[in-house]
Amino acid sequence: MKQPERSRKEIFRRYIVFTLGLFFISLGVSLITRSLVGTSPISSIPYVFSRNFDLSMGSFIFLLNIVLIIGQMLMLGRQGIKENKWGLILQLPVSVAFGAFVDLTMAMLSFWNPVHYWMTLISLSLGCLSMGLGVSLEVTANVAMVSGEYFVQVASQRFKKEFGTVKLMFDISLVVIAVACSWILAGHIDGVREGTLAAAVVTGPLVRLIMPHLKWVERWECGGDSKSSDADTMSPAGHTVITIGREYGSGGLEIGKMLAQRLGIPFYDNSMMSMVAQETGIAEETVRALDQRLPHGRLFEIVTRDFSVPVERSMSTKDVLFVAQSRVIRRLASEGACVIVGRCSDYVLRDYTDCIHIFLHASPEYKEKRAIEFYGVTPALANRKVNEVNSARNAHYSYYTGKRWGDIDSYDAVFDTSKLSPESVCDAIEILYRAKTTAPKS
Repeated sequence: MKQPERSRKEIFRRYIVFTLGLFFISLGVSLITRSLVGTSPISSIPYVFSRNFDLSMGSFIFLLNIVLIIGQMLMLGRQGIKENKWGLILQLPVSVAFGAFVDLTMAMLSFWNPVHYWMTLISLSLGCLSMGLGVSLEVTANVAMVSGEYFVQVASQRFKKEFGTVKLMFDISLVVIAVACSWILAGHIDGVREGTLAAAVVTGPLVRLIMPHLKWVERWECGGDSKSSDADTMSPAGHTVITIGREYGSGGLEIGKMLAQRLGIPFYDNSMMSMVAQETGIAEETVRALDQRLPHGRLFEIVTRDFSVPVERSMSTKDVLFVAQSRVIRRLASEGACVIVGRCSDYVLRDYTDCIHIFLHASPEYKEKRAIEFYGVTPALANRKVNEVNSARNAHYSYYTGKRWGDIDSYDAVFDTSKLSPESVCDAIEILYRAKTTAPKS
């Protein structure tokens, strides 16, 4: 869907938030650098050169960003430069501000020279926290990107590689180059130690923890301006949507269909896959293969997932599918009353007032029995199949929502289907639905 136009007031506020985020990122870089146990990957090369030449670290950060902008232009080509002209131009003032903030914060912290290792760890921790806050504000503002992130985005598009993987390779390359330059210029290694690894690994998860607490910043950015209200996040008028989260083997598919038939409203489960494929242009087989699962290990996902840009800007196939799937869910919810099963739909529609969120769980024995009887799983593999699917759903939900799958605080009602018949569960949900649809709107 087309993004709504932002008012001048909102754009101004977003740039204030972005500038503040840039300052905290710079403060984090300086705190980590002052900790004397390395510096962040993006500042490792500028730090090495600042130690061996007369220019400041901020000046070399600006020069590195210029090199990265030139690299982007080479990868984009003439047509790509025309299409991304404003994105390239905007990086220049951002690079100037970033370099200036680094020099400013380094001067502010000139007094800080930790002599004990515990002081170093405190400085390192505060630096990572400041970077996490800064990146979170940058993502919340969603108006610009620093040159390093823009370079990775262009490279991932140019070489058709996933954003997170390219970002990891980019950071490693910066550190390797910094080590080589330090060895050549000074005969020893400067700026690359445990702090460098901490900055690369810890910042992402910190952003994930901080972001949910910045909703008030987003509200302030929008300022209650009606032009800023995205149709994708507005509550549907005059109808109620039911979302059903469910453990594999708990009967969610059967109950969802039965409920939709009773209420005379559409039912959406696997049928959404073709809509998502159409939305993204990705083959439906690929969409189904990646549905509600993360194909890599959790550690790999944490390391390669880039938290410093909004998820829709990344080139991860899984991320693209999640964003497209979310759009489909919001569109279906806006069109009329319906039942939607799975796909983090309770989270996607969390801001919709006319929704009923349900979660279904059951005993292990019941889930294994259903896996055998309804899905044709052999008895010997039933336990393994149930655990694998539910583990994948749990990981997928946690990864994209930052919440715990099945947490009762996320739902209006939770049912143990091993103790209640499908009809009884439908009866209870129908009562909730009727009450919701007949209640006066505030």
